[in-house]
Amino acid sequence: MPNEVIQSFKAALLPIEKRKRTVAYLGSHLENVVFILSSGRTGTTAMARYLSECCEGTLALHEPKPSRILRMASSRRLARRLTNEQMSQMLRRKRQRLVSQIDQPNYVESNPYLYGFVEVLGEVFQRPKVIHVVRDPRTMIRSALNFGAQSGIKRIVTALLPYWLIKPDRVEENPERRWRDMSAVERIAWYWRTVNSHLDQGSKVYGDDYTRVRYEDLFSSDGAGIRQLIEKLGLEERPGVLEELLASRVNRSRGNVMPAWPDWPEADCKALDHQCGELMRQYGYAADSLGTIEAAQ
Repeated sequence: MPNEVIQSFKAALLPIEKRKRTVAYLGSHLENVVFILSSGRTGTTAMARYLSECCEGTLALHEPKPSRILRMASSRRLARRLTNEQMSQMLRRKRQRLVSQIDQPNYVESNPYLYGFVEVLGEVFQRPKVIHVVRDPRTMIRSALNFGAQSGIKRIVTALLPYWLIKPDRVEENPERRWRDMSAVERIAWYWRTVNSHLDQGSKVYGDDYTRVRYEDLFSSDGAGIRQLIEKLGLEERPGVLEELLASRVNRSRGNVMPAWPDWPEADCKALDHQCGELMRQYGYAADSLGTIEAAQ
């Protein structure tokens, strides 16, 4: 029997945990692999542009194709319909071709759809850096609603595709409230809490290679937040480029469906506090119920 056949047979008998070690990492030719993850409406489009244009030797992409199938996989993972092993295999298949064509030393993927993959990034890529961006839900929810969430074609897609957006009916065994019973604000507040709570697991998985940063600090008007991130990632900034980019906003919401806090209906204020209050405090956002709320410094 040929030696390679014997080796293949032995590998098939290995436990899954040991078998993983025989599979090469993707992007072994890269110096840095970075994933920027969030619950959405956190400047991920802008971050991809800033890092790609501001940093030497860096390819930064926002939601590179295919990403929509990965979005649904993330929902299925939180609903316990996919295992980490299946998630790892899927990510490898969907990123193998892209990563093999990268000819720069640093790759950054800015992609809020990958929240369900946070535990397996290190199984596919060798020592990736994970940046978890959080945003005050009072401005995140307003931005999402003004961007068209819960309305128009997005509402239709959410209704037709069961895992396009995670819902308590599928994630929780005994949900306190079902999706159909929630207001638009409460739905996004629940989503914010659920996704960010899951992304928090990155701290245990990646240690010092995981960083949680607040949107409000990252996008400070003087660019200090972005520069701190560039330095932490070990990237080299091109002089003068960041200042030009900061003068423009990318992917801004244009509608006016939702007023600014604190001019929300009382029911929405209470729904936000109920869903997000505890996690807001952990992230450094004050969580008083109905008054004007400032981020705790």
